[in-house]
Amino acid sequence: MTLTKAISKLCLPLTVLVAATVAVPALAQKHDPANDRSRLLLIFAPTEDSKPLNAEYEALQKDTGEVNSEDVDIVYVIGDNTVKLPPPDSRTETAENMRKRYHVDATGFRIVLVGRDGWEKKRWSEPTDPHAILSRAADMPRPKSALDPEH
Repeated sequence: MTLTKAISKLCLPLTVLVAATVAVPALAQKHDPANDRSRLLLIFAPTEDSKPLNAEYEALQKDTGEVNSEDVDIVYVIGDNTVKLPPPDSRTETAENMRKRYHVDATGFRIVLVGRDGWEKKRWSEPTDPHAILSRAADMPRPKSALDPEH
């Protein structure tokens, strides 16, 4: 047997062994519901009486059931108010910090859809139909734990 044949015969078992040593610890980790994140819909507005803010608010109120069924938390970032983030973060954040993080100026109206991974997925600069927003949210992948029927 040549050296090349001997190495090729060892490659498959070695690959399986390496994959198993990586996968087994990952499978052994327990699902922690405290780390589950909803998708966030951040709505930025300069003031409470902003026309775009009120238009978006009314549209979302009409579709509350659909928003809830898509597992989307809505967070309003208005003026210089503080914002309470939903679990698992559950912390208070200043509007200024939120605006810096998502690159929204203090006078602008923006809708920002944030995925479960915390990264921005899509943004709109004017009031948008909730169905259009939620169709984007539905396309975003769910974590494996959310798809696993045992959890």
